[in-house]
Amino acid sequence: MNADAPSDGLVLLTCSMARDIDIFEVLAHSVDRHVDQDIRHMVVVPGKDCATFRRFATDQREIVAQESILPLRLFALPRQLALLSFLSGALRRPLYLTPRFDLVRGWMIQQILKIEVSRHCTARGLMHVDSDVFFVRRLATADAFDSEGRTRFFHAPEAGAIEAHRPWVEAAAQCLGIPVPAGFATHYIENCVLWNTDVVRQMIAHIEAAHGRPYHEVLLRHGTISEYFIYGLYADLIAQDQGLAAESESYCNSFWPATADAPFDVDLAIAQMTPKQCAMAVQSTHDFPVAERARSFETATRALSGAAV
Repeated sequence: MNADAPSDGLVLLTCSMARDIDIFEVLAHSVDRHVDQDIRHMVVVPGKDCATFRRFATDQREIVAQESILPLRLFALPRQLALLSFLSGALRRPLYLTPRFDLVRGWMIQQILKIEVSRHCTARGLMHVDSDVFFVRRLATADAFDSEGRTRFFHAPEAGAIEAHRPWVEAAAQCLGIPVPAGFATHYIENCVLWNTDVVRQMIAHIEAAHGRPYHEVLLRHGTISEYFIYGLYADLIAQDQGLAAESESYCNSFWPATADAPFDVDLAIAQMTPKQCAMAVQSTHDFPVAERARSFETATRALSGAAV
């Protein structure tokens, strides 16, 4: 892994896999067009998928095998298990066994990867960018920090606790060794999420001190976790004033449809864009043809950046 970057810089991180290569291609083209060249794009995929992604490698973008990053050894279960996904949605994504024969979902492994890359990244800012994102106007390193040099921190208070988030809140609090906040009503989930890597390292040290074991062992003891809630609760309840600027506005205008066939209206998305937002996302599980995704990228780019694609 080569996560070197200027200490005051910004790195983009995308954890992906071969099944998402078509939507990732739209993301890659959008990064090439709209993200400043001094911002490196690190793409982490299973080792068997590296050859599939290699064509997207550039001076700015590095393709890295997840096995070279993970702090534990894993054994991939046969991909044919995906044929049984009608029994459980969990079978659509890769499944792994640890040396202790614990079953681990690929989604959990991606969260460990995000934390581990952040732990070793020399840039102060690391932005997690999902494969279903596409940038539609410029992203510069300076956009990661406020006027006082603090790293922007997505922190979105809600009117009331979101029941679907409760398992993530409880798991994050347990990982951090703190009481579960009563009625906690802040969320940290988005498609472009910026972390301060110094805060991540402090978070890891806190988890390991609280439990007396490597952080990844603590996290993998839970059936479900959210890396964004672990970082968010640490930042809000433990780190507090650690050079972060909490903001309720994301970098990304995200479309999370209520049903798989809900229509995506790119003109409405364009009209809803705020000055800070530089990207759009259409959830990867949405029934949205890749050709339509690419056309939406072109349409939004013309409207928002004033450039032809």
